[in-house]
Amino acid sequence: GDSRGILSSELGRKVFMLSKDHKPSDELESKRVMEAGGKVYSGNSTPRRKSGNFLTFAGAANKESADKGPLRIYPGRLAVSRAFGDPEAKLQKLGGNPKVLIAKPDIRAFKILKEHDFILIGCDGIYDRLSNREIVQ
Repeated sequence: GDSRGILSSELGRKVFMLSKDHKPSDELESKRVMEAGGKVYSGNSTPRRKSGNFLTFAGAANKESADKGPLRIYPGRLAVSRAFGDPEAKLQKLGGNPKVLIAKPDIRAFKILKEHDFILIGCDGIYDRLSNREIVQ
């Protein structure tokens, strides 16, 4: 979801992303969420509830609306599309959908080489504020 791994190489002269961000703003993730029965909406829009079902969303659900807040998924109202936990988004008895917010990671294998300095894993907004290069430096 909101965690990322990056690799510093050659004393920080090269920076490699080791993971993919799983957010509703990613076209493939947004498509996966909607095909699973979820919704993608602007962070400032308000899901409207009637009889336990969300029928409409106030605000557009596209990249142009992202300046009004992050895109989010429903169920869950999260700005990430993959995460551990969050039972209210996953358990049907709590109004969730286990196919929308998933915890399936993307796995990537690589060899650690002598010129590699370190791997940094972080989350919770650091990557929204700083570039990968800024973090490595």
